[in-house]
Amino acid sequence: MSKDGARTRTGIKAVAALAGVGIASVSRVLSGQPGSSPQLTQRVLEAARQLGYTPNALAQGLRRKTTRSIGFVGSDITNPLIASIVSGAEAVLSQAGFSILLTNSAGVASVDAERIETLLQRQVDGLIVLPALEDDPATLAVMRNVGVPLVLIDRTLPEAVPAHYVLSDHYRGVGDACRYLLAAGHRRIALVVGRDVRPTRERVRAVEDAYAAAGLPDGLRVHHGTLTLAHGEAAVEEMLSASQPPTAVILGGNQLLEGALRVVHRRGLTLGVDLSLVCCDDVPLSRFHQPPIATVMRDSTQLGRRAAEVLLAQIASPGESEPVHLETWFEPRGSAGAAPTSAPGPVKGLRSRQARSDAVKATPASAARQRKRQSGT
Repeated sequence: MSKDGARTRTGIKAVAALAGVGIASVSRVLSGQPGSSPQLTQRVLEAARQLGYTPNALAQGLRRKTTRSIGFVGSDITNPLIASIVSGAEAVLSQAGFSILLTNSAGVASVDAERIETLLQRQVDGLIVLPALEDDPATLAVMRNVGVPLVLIDRTLPEAVPAHYVLSDHYRGVGDACRYLLAAGHRRIALVVGRDVRPTRERVRAVEDAYAAAGLPDGLRVHHGTLTLAHGEAAVEEMLSASQPPTAVILGGNQLLEGALRVVHRRGLTLGVDLSLVCCDDVPLSRFHQPPIATVMRDSTQLGRRAAEVLLAQIASPGESEPVHLETWFEPRGSAGAAPTSAPGPVKGLRSRQARSDAVKATPASAARQRKRQSGT
């Protein structure tokens, strides 16, 4: 027996002697197995506390063929959105007796595969992954043979990957934002998005469909790139320098916001008057900026919680599962006003907002009143 094994065995013997029970009873209580009375469990735990004995969780896990740990691969753990998702997942997992091992790929697709392999080497019981891309060969290869329950957040992969999905309804929230802008008279709307993954495709489709439903000619401009400050700044600068610049911009990620605002301030523009701006995913900057930034909202903590719940269900009973879809909604704020060069007109297909998950009601009159308030007249 190794020295570590000897110390563990000695520790269990000491706890058993102090509690006045057998070694098997101590092992059963400390490993969380059922079958012990509340009184016996309390005596064992109190004895372990007095002796300062902590069982070797890794050794216990290997004996049970489980480590009670979950691997999480995030694309950018500095992003408040990812932090909220992790927080939600950890709350559910810890309550169920699981720990979370967090890794960061920094949005680099090849690193996703490396991080997944590292976590599998740590013998995690399941994985929650938000990969940078949906078609990276290395990432797909490792996920096809992952061997543990796998939950994807906001990504969809080929059927060959045995994954379960928790997805945000990006189409609904961005569509509502676009209809709001169209009703306020905007006809040239720009959409700044990331790479070709599900959220990007859904956001583009939502704006295209909003134009079509309104019976308007397509005035959409789309600028693809990476969700970074630099992309937000470069894209907005380029579009505002065009001969017919957009009167409204929708940012497909909070990482783009600071870059976009740099352009707005550099040009001396007043949001909601000279240019309307909408951002996806709420961050403190959105709320505290003057005027506050209109935002497509979602409960990112709930996104993590549901991902953890789906994963735990698969660990307990593996099988097929339906994708979980979580709502998004549009919250109008001062940065979204009437178009500066055209009078607002009626827009077909605009739904009224009756609840948080419903669309926002926007009329030509309300848009004009909002513009009047922001201009101080």
